[in-house]
Order: sequence, then C-alpha cells, then structure tokens
Amino acid sequence: MKKYLVITIDVEPDCSPTWHYSDPLTFTGVSNGIRQRLQPLFNKYNITPTYLVNNVVLEDERSVEVLHQLEGKYELGTHLHPEFIQPEKKYEIYAGKKGIANGCFYPPDIEFEKIKNITGLFEKNLGYKPTSFRAGRYSAGANTVKSLKQLGYLVDTSVTPHICWDDASREKPVDFRAAPEQPYFIDEDITKENLQGNLFEVPISIALKKRNILKEIIVSVAGLRHPLRQYKPFWLRPYYSTTKDLIDIANQYISVNHDRDIMVLNMMFHNVEVLPGLSPYSLSEEDCRAYLQQLMDFFTFCKQADIQSIALTDLYHVFRKH
Repeated sequence: MKKYLVITIDVEPDCSPTWHYSDPLTFTGVSNGIRQRLQPLFNKYNITPTYLVNNVVLEDERSVEVLHQLEGKYELGTHLHPEFIQPEKKYEIYAGKKGIANGCFYPPDIEFEKIKNITGLFEKNLGYKPTSFRAGRYSAGANTVKSLKQLGYLVDTSVTPHICWDDASREKPVDFRAAPEQPYFIDEDITKENLQGNLFEVPISIALKKRNILKEIIVSVAGLRHPLRQYKPFWLRPYYSTTKDLIDIANQYISVNHDRDIMVLNMMFHNVEVLPGLSPYSLSEEDCRAYLQQLMDFFTFCKQADIQSIALTDLYHVFRKH
C-alpha cells in the first residue's frame, strides 16, 4: 500500500483569538508564519504543502510576492470567504471583520461568479490557474462542485467526514457525515463517490475514536438500560488533537484501509496558528513552539511509517493514473 500525506493550509490575513481580521489589517502570518516558520520546517522534513490562499491575501501585493518566491516545494490553491469578493461583496474594508458567510447557500450564479473572481484574481497575481480549492467554513455543496468543474479545478478539499455543521450562522446544515474518509471522484453529490466524475475530493482526515469511558443512556421503553459507547471525531490537526492522537489517527487510517492500494492522510490548519495571538489556539510563543513540535513529531512518525508527502494536484494525478 502506498501511503500519502497532504498538508492543506488555509492562508488568511492576521486574525484575533475570535477569528476577526486584525485592525489594522496585517499579514505577518504570511511573511513570518509561512516564509520564516512553516516553509523552512517543511523543507527540512521533505514536506510538500498545499497553501489555499484567501481572496483577501491575494489582494495584498506583498503577500503575493512572498508566496510566489517561497523556497522549496509547495502548491498554491484558493480558499474562498465569499463576503469579501464580488458579486454581492459585503465589505470594502476588511480590518476587524470576520468571515462567516457560507458560499454554498448563495444562488448558484452568484457562487459561480465569486469562485470565478477569486480564480481570476489568483491567475492575475500569480500568473497561472489554480487547480485546488477549499470553501471557507467548509461550506461546499452541489453547486460548488459544478462551479469548480466549469472553472477547470481538479481538486476540492472542503469535506469533513463525520461532521454536520449545524450552527446558528448557517442557513441550513452542511452535512458530511455520509462522506468517505478516503479521497474519491465526485460528479454532483459532494459526499458520494462517482468514478465517472472529473473533480477529485480529498476529505480532511477525521477519525471516530472511542472515548475512554462508557456512558449509559436510559431508554424509557420498558424501562431498559442500554450501555452506549460514545465516539468522538478527532481531527488530523495540531492543537485540536494531541501528538498521540495524530499518530493514532494515522495508524487507524492505515489499519482500516489495509486492503487499498493507496491510503491518504489530509492534515489541515491555518497559517496564522503558528504565530502568537493570531488565532484562538497559539496565544503565546510557548504555545507556538509546542505547536511546531507537534508537526515535527508527526513528520518524524510519517518518515518512519513510510508515508510520503504530496501536494493536492499531484495526488489527483496519482489517483487518475491509478
């Protein structure tokens, strides 16, 4: 079995611990977070990341220059927060704002134009067409898939298996509980494999793990008591999971998919998480060091387990050939 690791990083402007954009708007998460911390670390461990760049970052000339001139191997794709781009652009001034809109709930023609505009912005500023995409807040659906195919994308990575996003900020649930854990080709339904589809879905790696305790629920019918083993989704994501959790998830994926020719892990996080105070997670420099140590420990495990790093679009070509 060939084992691959993709690292998918949402590239945002500097944020606050509440995910509001910095005020004034700054981009040290690109100039320092990516250029000085992440990419050198990736180079050291022979990792090829995929940076999925927010449309606000694409409008910043200095950030584009940094991304264009990174040393080492990497892929650049797009990451859309729809309220910051035409049509129906909500904000002209981005400082202090927060991306909470859900692209898949716009009318299909509006969502298409928004994805078309970020694609054009990427091509204008970076000189080539992007082929990989993630929807902001994982809000992708059938119309998103249609738009991506029409615009020439090859890979989407918006799906979060085992998760149903059903909070008050969403017009209706975004339900990925039925989605496969491993990559698959899709046609229209983003949660179902279709071997005739020409868009490749690479879900974020999320595994259901048993909790340490058994809880009992009381079923009123006939007064029966049934033990219920509780499960919890664990993300292949620093801070969200301990280093042990990250390795356990990888080993679980390897075990469950032992009969496959190819097994894929997809770790995600944000560029701003490796600098203090720019996200809810790493609030101090000590937190940042611990965060980066998690990455180093996991990359060491991957090397020992013969898990090879690969970019999203390269993975598409591996599966298409296979």
